[in-house]
Amino acid sequence: MFQVSVSEEYDSQIKQCISDRKVHKSESMVNGNYMECHMFPIIDKEGDLNAVAGILIDTNDRKEREIEVNNQKDILRTIIDSVPEAIFYKDRDSKFIGYNKTFEEFYRKRGIADIVGKTDLDIYDDSNVAQTFIDQDKEIICSKKTKYFECKFKNELGQEVIEENLKIPVINNDGNVWGVVGLSRNITDRKKIEEKLRYLSQTDMLTGLYNRYSFEEKMKELNHEKYHPLGIIMGDVNGLRIINDTFGHLEGDTLLKEIAKVLKDSCSEKGHVFRWGGDEFMILVPKCDESNCEKIMKKIINNCNKSNYDYMQLSVALGETVRYTPDDNIYDYIKKVEDKLYRQKLLQSKSVRSSILESYRKLLKAKNTDTNRHTIRVVEYATEIGKKMNLKTSDLDELILSAELHDIGKIGIPEDILLKPSKLNDEEFEIMKSHVEKGYRIVNSLGELGSVAKNVLTHHEKWDGSGYPLGLKKEEIPLLSRIIAVADSYDAMVHERVYKKAMKKEDAIKELRRCSGTQFDPEIVDIFINSIELNI
Repeated sequence: MFQVSVSEEYDSQIKQCISDRKVHKSESMVNGNYMECHMFPIIDKEGDLNAVAGILIDTNDRKEREIEVNNQKDILRTIIDSVPEAIFYKDRDSKFIGYNKTFEEFYRKRGIADIVGKTDLDIYDDSNVAQTFIDQDKEIICSKKTKYFECKFKNELGQEVIEENLKIPVINNDGNVWGVVGLSRNITDRKKIEEKLRYLSQTDMLTGLYNRYSFEEKMKELNHEKYHPLGIIMGDVNGLRIINDTFGHLEGDTLLKEIAKVLKDSCSEKGHVFRWGGDEFMILVPKCDESNCEKIMKKIINNCNKSNYDYMQLSVALGETVRYTPDDNIYDYIKKVEDKLYRQKLLQSKSVRSSILESYRKLLKAKNTDTNRHTIRVVEYATEIGKKMNLKTSDLDELILSAELHDIGKIGIPEDILLKPSKLNDEEFEIMKSHVEKGYRIVNSLGELGSVAKNVLTHHEKWDGSGYPLGLKKEEIPLLSRIIAVADSYDAMVHERVYKKAMKKEDAIKELRRCSGTQFDPEIVDIFINSIELNI
């Protein structure tokens, strides 16, 4: 476009001034500087125009400052519009006088475009919430203090959103508040993370129950007269060590989860269940006396009996006490309930061991009927050998129990290996061999059966030291294990298995003689063969 020269511009301004007899102001660039020109008519007393005068003012500094201020305003506006938070400005009457693009977009999605000069009551769909916003503004204007608020609302998709609102009073040089600046940010994701972290800090991740930290926090909450008397019940899971040793810790975790479910289902709605330690649980029940504690414990026992856990009857030792006043030290009561619990565990120990052992026997029988019949015959053979060797009654009793339990570890062997119809490969055979160690851990964990456990562990040792798992030889191998080894091998030879045909008794006797002095104790082989041959 054609650019009018400065002289032409001034000439035009003079003519206009002469024509309308008014003051004219213009701005122009002269030699790279901003100049402001004021043209005014000079009129005499008769009203005649005598001349036109002008004043030129160098405004370069002022103009540059104005440009800088405007640039800063543009930058500030760009920054405010680019932040993801919603920003707004209100006057003393809570009317909106400005906002950024995020704030504008929020209401645009709700069909509201004209916001300036309106209050929250005019634009927000929930009048109660809108009035709350206005009340907050009044509080801030009155107190002259910054405030934080949180609010929940549904977004355009119907999803719940949590917002954090920061409102700041705008105070002038006289100390008066002329309005409020607000910032709203969506903190829904942050709240979810906080909630998850809170859950993780308070929850036992295995069982889903409260953890030890939560117990301490809950005690602070319940340390009030209105929650007393406070029932305290402690439980200790029976059989966890056996399950861990036999089936692994993953199955032990399953047992703990089953017990946790029983405890939670057995408590009243106001009861709080905590995982106290490895196999220990704690229950706090507000407004609960001894009688109600007893009812809860009976319910726990009944629910354990009704459970369908695969490997054993669920069982938990229980102890209870009641704190009647919040002034008493809670840990004194925890000590009391621990003492009761462990007395109960001692009293239950024999019956619990018997129950677990019987459960394992039934499990082994259900898992493999051939193993069950095999065990019965091994007991008969071993008993016959023991009698021929004139064992003492106590040793004979131990031999019978050892023979009954010699294959108990097979409940921990996968069925695809245990019942495989073909020969085991090397890896599968190593797994199969582990049944003696599993059996040892099962029997040993039952208590007072240490020698029986050792017999179970060593019944696959060989006279020449080539057996497993310890490589013992000759008299290093317990006598009763040597007896079971002969009885076990003979029965395995003369009865059909999934992976082999049965041998004739005569051929089995020949095999025993062949292995006498290498695999088997020669004396025991002779005694057994003589006994067998008498009955053929």
